[in-house]
Amino acid sequence: MIKKVFEKIDSIKIVKGARNKKLEKKDSKVFDSFIKFNDPEIVGIQHISSFDELLQVLSRALHFENLFMYTKAVVFLTNPLNLNSLLNINLKTKQELQNKLRKVPKLMQEVYDARVTMKDGWLSDEAGLIGSGIQCSGLIERMINKFVIHIPHAGVDIPGNFRGDYLLSDDELDQNIYQYADLKADKLYGKLTEKYDSVINPYSRLFMDPERFFDDEQESMQVKHGLGWFYENAILEKKPLRTVKNKEKIAKYYHEHHAKLQSLVEEKLELFGECIIIDCHTFSNERYWFHDKNLELPDVCIGYDEFHKDEIGIEEIKHCFSHSCKSKNIGMNTPYAGSLVPSKYYMKDKRVKSVMIEINKNLYLNDDNLTVTNQFIPYRHYLGNIGMSPIN
Repeated sequence: MIKKVFEKIDSIKIVKGARNKKLEKKDSKVFDSFIKFNDPEIVGIQHISSFDELLQVLSRALHFENLFMYTKAVVFLTNPLNLNSLLNINLKTKQELQNKLRKVPKLMQEVYDARVTMKDGWLSDEAGLIGSGIQCSGLIERMINKFVIHIPHAGVDIPGNFRGDYLLSDDELDQNIYQYADLKADKLYGKLTEKYDSVINPYSRLFMDPERFFDDEQESMQVKHGLGWFYENAILEKKPLRTVKNKEKIAKYYHEHHAKLQSLVEEKLELFGECIIIDCHTFSNERYWFHDKNLELPDVCIGYDEFHKDEIGIEEIKHCFSHSCKSKNIGMNTPYAGSLVPSKYYMKDKRVKSVMIEINKNLYLNDDNLTVTNQFIPYRHYLGNIGMSPIN
């Protein structure tokens, strides 16, 4: 998959000569890297021939904010032969490489922003180099990560040919759908899905709920309440939701969803020897007939299974909400517990880690349950930084 993505990137040419321009004092530091294009010691930097050398060059590039050294690293990574080698380097080296590359887009953007403020600007090929670097660093970041984002409950659609199965009026069905959906969760976690591979269910959970076990006897919500992957009861009131005549047909949607998820997990394990699933949800303060009404509801709930626990991820998410979002009430495995893992790996393979995030809708939705509050954008921003902490 890495090779396929980078085949789309145009080859990047290193510009070894730059027009000497008189820089304003405020711009001199940012453009130091361009001035050094004419420095023989920099131009003559050794050809990168190994991933160890690559890490050294990236370290120097970031420390000195030197664009030329960084570009040498980008050229090395975009070489198809080196991309093949990337599949075989050890996990520790991959993690170190990932951490350094995560810092690059910000550096590239700072240089680009400073360039466009110049009155006469730079040579067009140098501007193209910056743009290519930003694009390339983004693709590298996306392809060398081991995260999979899962958003199962944001959808509100029911395929038209199945709507006739429901026993509720259209208005009542829509009320159940919208009340119980994780509305706008796909947008709230949008910065994560922009950076990382993701599986987002477009259908209402009243059509099929991919967060449940497919085996009804294994799923406690089915045994207790008739709310397994195929809901038999309504949400707002305990009464029959639909007929079961098309249950087998609807099962295909469930299996297609999990096939996509399992495929991504398999890919991450092959590339990195590890996969981290971030299971993204929101929840309502309203308690329904099947809920424990005595539970205190937090601002945020973090869920996990001990077998698949991601210690670093949990601490990072806690820090995100307690420090950045100023959330004082964070529940650990309460009121919701566990986090989704594909059945192939569940309680079998500790290389697959998973952490669930549940955000109280009161933090980002108004009382109408549809329009967003002024906290929506800050939360979206802070959530987008998950996965960016250094890996020890």
